[in-house]
Amino acid sequence: MEFKMPKMPADTKPFSLGALAGAVLIAWVGFSGLGWKTSSAADRLIKQQAENAVIVAYARICSAHFSSASNLPVRLAVLEKTERWSRGDVLVKGGWATMAGSKEPIYGVSQACADLLIPEKS
Repeated sequence: MEFKMPKMPADTKPFSLGALAGAVLIAWVGFSGLGWKTSSAADRLIKQQAENAVIVAYARICSAHFSSASNLPVRLAVLEKTERWSRGDVLVKGGWATMAGSKEPIYGVSQACADLLIPEKS
């Protein structure tokens, strides 16, 4: 007993290639242009946005504590004289970037606080 493959219509190959190309194009436009995300990419994005929100909130607290303490003009002058990239280190050494209940500052808070205190000139 021999199995014979049924004959396909003549236009099957171009139709199949067109359908495949259309599917690839829709997927490419969806993921690239329309913002579709896989679940793992969405989870990474959500985690990054949550971490950034925490840093911004803590930086505002740091800025408020720095601004409300005594001798603000002197401390602000010292911070302005420091290079922009090392201002966060000055805030860490002064203890301004360490939140209540923490032993160490959260990464990124000190630099964000310094950027709030002395905004970059445009």
